[in-house]
Amino acid sequence: MARGREPALEALGPNDPTTVGNYQLAAVLGSGGMGRVYLAFSPSGRRVAIKIIRPDLVQQRHIRLRFAREVAASRAVNGFFAAGVIDADLEANPPWLATAFIPGPSLNAAVRDAGSLPVASVRALGAALAEALSAVHSAGLIHRDLKPANVLLAPDGPRLIDFGISALEDSGSLTHAGAVMGSPGYMSPEQINGETVTTSTDIFAFGAVLTFAVTGTGPFGVGSLPSMLYRSVHNPPDLTKVPDELRPLLARCLDKDPARRPDLNTILRELTGGRPAADMFPPGWLPAALSKTPIPTGPMPIQPVGPTPTPIGTTPVPMPWLEDSPVPVAARESRRTPNEATRELTIPSTPPVRTSGLPTQLASVPSVPSLGRTTPEPAAEPARQGPSRRLLLGGAIGVVAAAAAGTTAWRLLDDGGGQPAAAASPPGTVRWRLSTTGTVLGRPRIAGHLVYAGSNDGTLYAAQISSGKQVWKFTTGGAIGSTPLALGGIVYLGGDDGYLYAFDAATGRTRWKYHTDGIVHSPVAGGGLAYVGSADAHLYALDATSGAFRWKFSAQNDTHSPALAGETVYVGSSDTNLYAVDAFSGNPRWAFPTKGAVSGQPAVLGGIVYFGSTDGSLYAADAGSGKQVWQFDGASVGAGPALANGTVYVGGAERSLYALNATTGKKVWTFPASGDVGAPVVVDGTVYFGTGDANLYAVDAATGAQRGKFAAASGVHSVAVADGTAYFGTDDNNLNAVSVR
Repeated sequence: MARGREPALEALGPNDPTTVGNYQLAAVLGSGGMGRVYLAFSPSGRRVAIKIIRPDLVQQRHIRLRFAREVAASRAVNGFFAAGVIDADLEANPPWLATAFIPGPSLNAAVRDAGSLPVASVRALGAALAEALSAVHSAGLIHRDLKPANVLLAPDGPRLIDFGISALEDSGSLTHAGAVMGSPGYMSPEQINGETVTTSTDIFAFGAVLTFAVTGTGPFGVGSLPSMLYRSVHNPPDLTKVPDELRPLLARCLDKDPARRPDLNTILRELTGGRPAADMFPPGWLPAALSKTPIPTGPMPIQPVGPTPTPIGTTPVPMPWLEDSPVPVAARESRRTPNEATRELTIPSTPPVRTSGLPTQLASVPSVPSLGRTTPEPAAEPARQGPSRRLLLGGAIGVVAAAAAGTTAWRLLDDGGGQPAAAASPPGTVRWRLSTTGTVLGRPRIAGHLVYAGSNDGTLYAAQISSGKQVWKFTTGGAIGSTPLALGGIVYLGGDDGYLYAFDAATGRTRWKYHTDGIVHSPVAGGGLAYVGSADAHLYALDATSGAFRWKFSAQNDTHSPALAGETVYVGSSDTNLYAVDAFSGNPRWAFPTKGAVSGQPAVLGGIVYFGSTDGSLYAADAGSGKQVWQFDGASVGAGPALANGTVYVGGAERSLYALNATTGKKVWTFPASGDVGAPVVVDGTVYFGTGDANLYAVDAATGAQRGKFAAASGVHSVAVADGTAYFGTDDNNLNAVSVR
């Protein structure tokens, strides 16, 4: 049996360039319909893969648009199992992009050369792909071209690549005359029929990819393009060779009806049994037949063949082909982007030199790419105390129709002592409650089969999402108002005792803790670093695995919860500024002044950063330059913003939720609530938020129409929603799980 191999290396030819931007090209990795891919080395000797558009395609508008979307979409995705862009120049002639080099074969090549994978490897592969797709979907994107050739098998786990036809969930089609966008055998029926494409499309492709991995053949066989497309739409998938333990899951993934396909959290639970996906890739997770051959560790000698090729990727060219595009042009990026896939990044070990005083405009930097990271999850300020008794919104058991408004009011249906409710619970059913010693103020975090929530008595709770049963808890030395972050088998948490904690997600064991001189707010992480703001007026960057100090940035007052997008960390401060800070060095880029404390967590999308101030305004600023785009008055700093489908959702001081056009700041709709509005979250076209008068609302994200209203026992704090269940803390010291669909 042939053994697997790393990507084949081909010597540079006479028509291949020797350099692109600051990178030295060493060999050819492969060619595709849109371009050619090279192994290259950065000035520091780091291996990268560089993709260059074919010269004969440079002037074709749809090709350049697709390439721009690939760069923007890749930058928006932040996850270890998704190989994102680390550098790009869309203004070069021809355009190019650089990604982390993944030392391993594609799934397609591995199965072709070494045969199908064993079930254990397929389970690990599926868990990683599910986590990668979660990162894609969390960025508001749909991959649309998941196939074996777009999955690379590295020793520490697979990577999802190629975002060339990825699209925003609400974007228009990328197709042009005569084109089929997708790969036969892995395209969903709705994708083939030109119907609305949703995240369920990626679930269909996921099932087809795992079928290929475990059987060596796709679920719809091989043949001509028309025959494969026909079978995908009309014929049941062939799963006869799929092992029994995987067949039910893959059959559900390949259901013709998108609504019946499982979601990614369900898939993860079934494949991992509750283990973190990152823990499923010990040495030898792949069969020995896929052991790799050595790969060069330095630039290969360039053998001159004919005239020396001209260096490319340095000459800007006009780009009128993108002027009317829904994806703005991404400006040239000269620095590497922090990404979970770029693990070889060298981080300075000393803090940057900082001069006294900080001007409003600190530095001019290139714009953040047009599709930034999707909505961060801001921690809400404490909501106003609600009524002390339970409010019931109907006299009958079940769902009560609010006929006058044409909406649904959810009645609180007690499940009887915290036991899990039936699987098909109607909206408003309390699936379980977990009694907490203090109030859960921050947004709970769902990861795998657990939900994590910190209370203001200083305790972090980990509970089973199915039953609410406490798995572990850890009590810190102070209150907890921050939102926990679960990533790569670690839970990060800021405490009022001045520590940033890192816990083992499964056991609660403390992996490390780092002390600051003030209250620590909600952390973010990416590219191997964890970032956190402290009331000691510093933003810290720490090694995410060890907690080792990397750098700190100094503001003039309390720094709050940061947001990470691309190579920039955005953080607000009580000194009335929002700061943009280089994610690698901690050097400041710009500061945006307001008239109040910038204490909420910013949100970044589409090259714009959105943030609130206690001066009562929501601001939108250019993420690259810090220049104001628009300002909306009447917003609450602790009640947003949340971003989805080109809309910003934020609570207002007048007990209202506002939907604003993300580009212009103009009001799309206003929803009047019955109490002070908490931080919203948008899931599957619905905005969920709690109010201080003990209500949980569900509102149509597009129209502002009320979809449901749940009456809790007391004030409802920040809400997290997953798998049709809302998780939130209430002022009566409970963590609640309530069905919302």
